[in-house]
Amino acid sequence: MPRKHHWKLIARAFCFVFLNMLGGSRFFTKKWLRHDGDATYFDFNGARLPDVSAVPEKLEMLNLVFEDVLLFPCLLNDDYDHSLVRLMDVLLAEGPYGYTDGAFDVTVREGDVVIDAGAWIGDFSAYAASKGAEVYAFEPVEDTFQWLCKTRDLNGGRIYPVKKGLGSREGEADIFINEYNSGTNSLVFKGEEITERIVLTTLDQFVEENRLERIDFIKADIEGAERDMLRGAFNVLKTFAPKLAICTYHLRDDPKVLEQLILEANPNYKIVHRRGKLMAAIW
Repeated sequence: MPRKHHWKLIARAFCFVFLNMLGGSRFFTKKWLRHDGDATYFDFNGARLPDVSAVPEKLEMLNLVFEDVLLFPCLLNDDYDHSLVRLMDVLLAEGPYGYTDGAFDVTVREGDVVIDAGAWIGDFSAYAASKGAEVYAFEPVEDTFQWLCKTRDLNGGRIYPVKKGLGSREGEADIFINEYNSGTNSLVFKGEEITERIVLTTLDQFVEENRLERIDFIKADIEGAERDMLRGAFNVLKTFAPKLAICTYHLRDDPKVLEQLILEANPNYKIVHRRGKLMAAIW
């Protein structure tokens, strides 16, 4: 059961979700959009995102991803205690990218080096930057990448946009574009017959080329390509053992396949499965 002090936070979160359902984008914008001189931007407890209110598709998507990425830091004191997460996990679309249970801690900490695989416009990147982390944000699609660069500019230089996709090999590939929901652009699932040629790299290769001395946290939501990202991160998992928060709902066998790939690279990981995400850490 959630701890006693959690119930007030839960009530506040429920109230917001209910009002947001009733008020839609107008309520959401009024709640989070800030005006600073000539500049307007969304501010989610220090995580800043560009004003997408003139782009209905992106505003709707931002409203949706708020529950997964920003609801906990904004309304639940950034508390990822297992009892609280388990309750909210049932009620939210996918659940958060954080989980703690005693020594098991999958959260972003100040000073962490973070990989954001499938950064979109940078919602998780902005959150991690607001925690004092350094973020390498991978977003291969041109239009979305330009929005990600705006997010970088709003967050104090802690976000490094990378216009590449993460996979099991280097090269190029066609990504399927969903013009109605840019958060579901996919290398795996066919949408409309709109594609864009993108550059792929592996996380192992990226770390080597950029001489990174550590990776502390990997968040991945890449529409079914998570297993390829893990195949290309074998050395990172083995050597750096970063905390992992990875979506497992895109393909039916994702939970089993992703866990197997992680343990093949580093059998010391402890893995916890939530409804739509896998959390992994070593301590």
